[in-house]
Amino acid sequence: SRARQEDPEQLRLKQKAKEMQQQELAQMRQREANLTALAAIGPRKKRKNLGSPSSASAEGSGTGSSLTGAAGSSGSRPTRQRITRVNLRDLLFCLEDERFTSHSHFLYKGFLK
Repeated sequence: SRARQEDPEQLRLKQKAKEMQQQELAQMRQREANLTALAAIGPRKKRKNLGSPSSASAEGSGTGSSLTGAAGSSGSRPTRQRITRVNLRDLLFCLEDERFTSHSHFLYKGFLK
């Protein structure tokens, strides 16, 4: 009858392998969930050092640096480009102030909305 049934040692090894596989799958799911949550909240903001000369040059760059959005790398996580949301009214205000876009067709179409 033992030839028909599997060896108890073999059954125990199969069960242990199945448990290890489930644990590994759970860890991968948890890691993916953590990365997704971190990506959703965005990159950490760096503190500005008031005494360093590099912070003074970074402050003078204005809105151009916030639109490029390359975040600092933190570990093995891939960097994502930061998305900045603006209102149409704010966009129209900026276009109106710019010399090259103050009389553009795009600006007038925006005013019609």
